[in-house]
Amino acid sequence: MTHGIRGRTFAVIAASALVSIGMPVNASHAGTLVDLATEAEQLLDKGNGLEAYEKLRSSLSKASEKIPFDIRRAFFVTAKPVVFGNYDRVKENQFPVGSSLITYVEPVGLAWKPNDNGELFSQFTVDFELRNPTGEKLAVQKAFGNFKVESREPLFEIYTPLTLDVSSVPAGDYVLQYTFTDQNSGKTTSIEQKFTLK
Repeated sequence: MTHGIRGRTFAVIAASALVSIGMPVNASHAGTLVDLATEAEQLLDKGNGLEAYEKLRSSLSKASEKIPFDIRRAFFVTAKPVVFGNYDRVKENQFPVGSSLITYVEPVGLAWKPNDNGELFSQFTVDFELRNPTGEKLAVQKAFGNFKVESREPLFEIYTPLTLDVSSVPAGDYVLQYTFTDQNSGKTTSIEQKFTLK
């Protein structure tokens, strides 16, 4: 996919969503979560570690139903991560002309729905918009990323690396906005990243 910026070619590449399990979620729906956590602690005291783990996962599932769709983390990284949370964040958002920019993103609060084969799925799209510091739009693309995750139960750690090829973009200051839309709930959230090409 290519987009023109003042006669130059602007290429966008979206990596696939990668998933792992086990995120600590903020307490919501406090009574139920406290009860589940108490039960888990009692099970641990009795030496029933696996049952306690399942109880804690139940509490995470209930919490995730209440968490608004949002982006937990989003920043430029030095290389495309292959595992949730395993990244090296760039020290400054300054890059040489000819670079590709990798953004590490952790969405939370995704809605899960059943599909036809009895599993659950979540799905979100990503739009991008590139602007100069005055707000002039230089490039826009709707749904350049479309990610679908299927599982037999809700997952609590989902991340996606988004790669933006700016190799033909001239030196200067820019603002990159990604807008995420949860296709199951219709909710949206956005992030902005300022960067400089030198």
